[in-house]
Amino acid sequence: MARSQLINSLLTEAGCYLDFPYMSNHLKDGNIIKERFLGGKGHWQQLQQETQRLAQEENIDLKNLSKQELYNFQKKHQIGIDCSGLATQLLIFYGKLLNKEIKLNPRRTSADMLTSEPLSKLIIDLDDIKSADIIRQKDGHHLLFVLEKEGQRIKYIHSSREGRGVKYGQFDLSDETFPNQGIYRLLLLD
Repeated sequence: MARSQLINSLLTEAGCYLDFPYMSNHLKDGNIIKERFLGGKGHWQQLQQETQRLAQEENIDLKNLSKQELYNFQKKHQIGIDCSGLATQLLIFYGKLLNKEIKLNPRRTSADMLTSEPLSKLIIDLDDIKSADIIRQKDGHHLLFVLEKEGQRIKYIHSSREGRGVKYGQFDLSDETFPNQGIYRLLLLD
């Protein structure tokens, strides 16, 4: 598959996660939520199916909800994805595009794990950044998934509580104020 087709496929897949709420599968006391469908770690189709199931149960027509009302409905029912769940789902998808099997269990991944040995390596040469690399933030408690690099501009997607869910972002590599504790590549993609 040509590089532009790869990136277009990745962008299309990533876009399916946009605007889902941030949802961690860990409560504040550290207990894992009893999950019906990989809460916080599920594929966008699972999240969408659960949204539809609950809306049908409650006689809610999703087509009549505004974006904010849909977000509130999903948030109320703990339907969403965290940063490592999003990155893991996109890594698995990208691996399939490259005919590489990425054996990661979304339920067992964390931001720290995805940016640590033996799974990943630190990218030293910033000119070598590629799609599907991961930017580490907040001492390994948050990460951004690189969608593409155009010159010095990095376009990414992430899920965060502060950003109210899954959003796109971008930054310039020359911006020394951008919070970045390293850019990593999954060894299985190298």
